[in-house]
Amino acid sequence: MPANRYTLTALTAAVCLALAACGGETVITPSKFERKDYKRIVVGNAVEPGSLDPQKSGDMAAGALIRQMMDGLVGSDAAGKTVPALAEKWESDGDKVWTFHLRDAKWSNGEPITADDFVYSFRRLTAPETGAPYASYLADGKVANAEEVMLGKAKPETLGVKALDKKTLQFTLIAPVPYFPDMLIQQFTYPVHRATVEKFGDKWTQPENYVSSGAYKLKEWRVNSHIALEKNPAYYDADKVTIPEATFLSTGKEFDRYRADEMDVTYAVPTDQIKTADEEFSGQVKRTTLLCTWYLEPNESVVPFNNPKVRRALNMLIDRDIITKVSGRGDTPAFQMTPPNMQGSEQVAPDWKAWSKEKRTAEALKLLTEAGYSEKNPLTFEVLYSTNESSRKQITALRSIWKTAVPFIQPNLLNQEWKTYQDTRQTGNFAIAFSGWCSDYNEPSGMLNVFRSNNPNNRFFYANPILDKTLDDTLTAGITPEERVKLYGRAESIIQQDSVILPLYHQVSVQLVKPDIQGFSTEDPMKNYVLKNWSFAPKK
Repeated sequence: MPANRYTLTALTAAVCLALAACGGETVITPSKFERKDYKRIVVGNAVEPGSLDPQKSGDMAAGALIRQMMDGLVGSDAAGKTVPALAEKWESDGDKVWTFHLRDAKWSNGEPITADDFVYSFRRLTAPETGAPYASYLADGKVANAEEVMLGKAKPETLGVKALDKKTLQFTLIAPVPYFPDMLIQQFTYPVHRATVEKFGDKWTQPENYVSSGAYKLKEWRVNSHIALEKNPAYYDADKVTIPEATFLSTGKEFDRYRADEMDVTYAVPTDQIKTADEEFSGQVKRTTLLCTWYLEPNESVVPFNNPKVRRALNMLIDRDIITKVSGRGDTPAFQMTPPNMQGSEQVAPDWKAWSKEKRTAEALKLLTEAGYSEKNPLTFEVLYSTNESSRKQITALRSIWKTAVPFIQPNLLNQEWKTYQDTRQTGNFAIAFSGWCSDYNEPSGMLNVFRSNNPNNRFFYANPILDKTLDDTLTAGITPEERVKLYGRAESIIQQDSVILPLYHQVSVQLVKPDIQGFSTEDPMKNYVLKNWSFAPKK
């Protein structure tokens, strides 16, 4: 298996919910906001980033920072659509050979950015010795020899990416992938400066060594406090960057800091403060429907979750309306992995969705009895979750739902700090975990590839050759978009039939944004914002 990766669960879990417990009890009466500092923007980032090395990163906190300091081949506009970045244009031959043409751009040290920089970085992403969390990403994108390189069966030099010249980069795929450019919006596909990486090793990400290709440079990094950025004068689009400096905060108390005008944009709003925020900061509460699904993740290699009857019973007993009300964000109940707002998705409901509560309970009781559980032999297991108030409330509610429906279901809650939680999941030392996944790009494969038997994020230990083939069939030559949608629906049906996960909800992000910030968008379901597109309203 390739190296494990901090999933967009990692940003997903830590980041999407980490701030839920950060709202303090301090009550500050907000005054009319008047900007005093037009040189710096302060942004909440929820947690400490795992790494500022693009290839070694895998969480949202890291992604938010790397996007400011690095550019990839493509980027996203305010609506989440793929747009040119370091590549001015691209074309394909049958969706199997993709050619990208680079613009004239420089690294922050003044050296030109070339196609060779990308070749080096993509090989680095896939090579086992890198230990990249997203080592399998190019294999998911069907880049030639990516899987073999990732598994150590082929040399990185055989990877299907090459420089035709200094300004032309070409990928060769083993199957047609029409959405391949969309996959390249993630930070782990961004280039790094080879000489710097080879000179400083892991220390190249320190402020004094960091070489940027994006709008900002790394100025300061104080662990568990803040990361400061400054404008990169060598950036090809420097004229568009109107905010000279930015500070990203990794600590809590975001709501209090926003109230005190110490923060311009929060990562989230604590769930118990959303109502207050709506009342106090009318027009400043921003909601974005994300491509994120939260679920319970059974470890199918251990008792009792190696039994599909147990998984199905617990799944149908969940009252998702209660779970979403606990969050208070406006999340929508989930019965499948793919969010309804994802491009090219099909909504597929399990057979029991339309049943009455009574019928579900009766069927669940029957399944658990068949699995050997009863009052004399109760169903006991631990539910692993990461420390924060919101997830605690949701999991506590879930436990109550199960126990009320079937009293001999006896879940115990295991609360772990974020990094410990991640390690526990990666080692498979859990029974069932509260987790989530945010797609890497706006296409159903970004949600469904995690269920492939060879995917490093498949922490369910699930293997189904029928599902693998169904997902492979989405990339056969000549398939129409409509046919691909139907195959994704079939994949969802297989996952539901096997109760691989217990879906809970599709997430809505709630943030506070100062009223004079221009360019902030709620239309990008990936939240891949870049500060170069933001500005302060002119002084009055």
